[in-house]
Amino acid sequence: MTVQSIGDQARAFAMQSASSRIKTTLATLTAELSSGEVADLGARLGGNTQNLAGIEARLTMLAQFKSNASEAAAHAKGMQDALTAIRSATEDLGQGLYIEPAPTTDGLMAARSAGAASTLQAVIGQLNGSVGQRFLFSGMASDTPPLAPADTILSELTTLVSGLATAEDVAQAVSDWFDAPADGFADAAYRGSTGGQPMPIGEDTIIALATTALSPAIRDSLKGLATAALIDRGILASDSQEGQKLLQGAGKALLDNSPALVAEMARIGYAQQVIASAQTEGDAATATLQTARNTLREADPLATSVAISDAETKLQTLYSVIGRLSQLKLADYI
Repeated sequence: MTVQSIGDQARAFAMQSASSRIKTTLATLTAELSSGEVADLGARLGGNTQNLAGIEARLTMLAQFKSNASEAAAHAKGMQDALTAIRSATEDLGQGLYIEPAPTTDGLMAARSAGAASTLQAVIGQLNGSVGQRFLFSGMASDTPPLAPADTILSELTTLVSGLATAEDVAQAVSDWFDAPADGFADAAYRGSTGGQPMPIGEDTIIALATTALSPAIRDSLKGLATAALIDRGILASDSQEGQKLLQGAGKALLDNSPALVAEMARIGYAQQVIASAQTEGDAATATLQTARNTLREADPLATSVAISDAETKLQTLYSVIGRLSQLKLADYI
């Protein structure tokens, strides 16, 4: 019969190694029970992690779509709020200029014109607004404010129409300047670009908010306001009757442009609906994928609890053995 013996130091090392191994197992099982996820995912999936990797990749993509959609939603809301304020301001001013009794003195005409200049400045402030460091109405050049200051526009127009003697001529010159494809508003006052930056907000959805300060409805609002503001700059100062005609014509132009502003707001509203729909679909897809991922990664709480109890029993047994061995004396065997 062969007798195997082990020295005291070797036995101590073996006991310490066994204790460390059981404690590590116990810590792992406790972490699994608290987190609800298995620690060794590769072993759980048998080394086949392809499905899980695909789910993780789609979740990452959906997270980016969600971020894009949130940014687009904030941008669209900012545009809608700005156009709502612009429509309200231009309608109020248009009614005052066109429907209310015409001013009878040069002072009253100048006051109404100054009011138009103030409204023009406020409208340009709305159009130069930004959300998240992106300017709302600059198109793809969203890092640049879209419009020059109101004073720059009015100074350009004042020089352009100086010497014209009738309201019709002044209004036509202003209109031509705003509508000119070159050497007019698009070159001298507009600093953005055309179109909008396409932004993917869903797996099959791309949105582009293409409304800019160069859009016809917005440009015509600026046109009406600038036309009315020229009286305060001395245009047609020698002919009060023509000055009144210019103010009334500008007021009518602002009122006539209101439906176009509403249509522009409706286009943005439709984009908001598309964004909201994409957000809902993205949230639903994310929830489904998260459930699938959790199913692959989750630890069985019952099996884990049983394994913890087994590890605790082993550890207690080991400590009992160590305790008994530590009490052995050579004298007991002599």
